[in-house]
Amino acid sequence: MNRDALAKEMKKIMKTGKVYLGYRQALKAIKKGEAKLIIVASNAPETIDTDVPVIKFEGDGFELGALCGKPFSVSVVTVVSEGESNILSMVK
Repeated sequence: MNRDALAKEMKKIMKTGKVYLGYRQALKAIKKGEAKLIIVASNAPETIDTDVPVIKFEGDGFELGALCGKPFSVSVVTVVSEGESNILSMVK
């Protein structure tokens, strides 16, 4: 998935869907069975071993945070509800 397509879908998800930001939140969502998709920055401290689809984002945490509209670094984004986005169909 290219960066422009991901950026477009992330904007939709942030407005109409539900996401968790951060590594620990991702682990909690996976454990609860809420996670539908995991997006991991290239400089994330650890890898996540799960059956949930994972997108490895080519940029660092600051770039991933910017895609989410946040002024800070985000190492992992967990999509719980995609809202009006069709990112899940793009991954499969």
